[in-house]
Amino acid sequence: MKNLKLIILIAFGSVIGCVNVWAEKPSAQITVETSGRTQQTISMYESGKMYFSGDFLVFESSAESNQNPVKIDLKEIEKLLFSAGDASKVADALYVSSFNVSPNPAKDFITLQFPFDEERPYSICDMRGNIVKSGSVSSGEKINVESLSAGMYLINIGNMYIKFNKI
Repeated sequence: MKNLKLIILIAFGSVIGCVNVWAEKPSAQITVETSGRTQQTISMYESGKMYFSGDFLVFESSAESNQNPVKIDLKEIEKLLFSAGDASKVADALYVSSFNVSPNPAKDFITLQFPFDEERPYSICDMRGNIVKSGSVSSGEKINVESLSAGMYLINIGNMYIKFNKI
């Protein structure tokens, strides 16, 4: 679980690090899809915080915000999309829902569905943060996961992270 937290923080840091931190507009948008297929987009400002509290990922969008922090159970998170700037919430929701890993849980193969015609690089990380498999894949193409141990994994394509289970 600690390494899952590290992977999420590194992805968030890479998005925040490439934007103008003095802007008054949101520095980043984080779209979270949970196991109930519920999507929530959180606008993060430079003065905001994203941190872990027990088994929760907590978002405080800005230091000046009087809003209650958003807490999401790590076990419920299925997909995370990190995007720089003030992206459209509708566009983010459509983008997140256009990524899919099936079957989930998987035994021998997973098939990735994503909104790009061309081949894209991917990496699969175990929960310790180790890259256990990487390569390039086209949408609809199968990836052999037969050699992976049973457990939970994250597959990364671009700025999208999707959780899947290997049985």
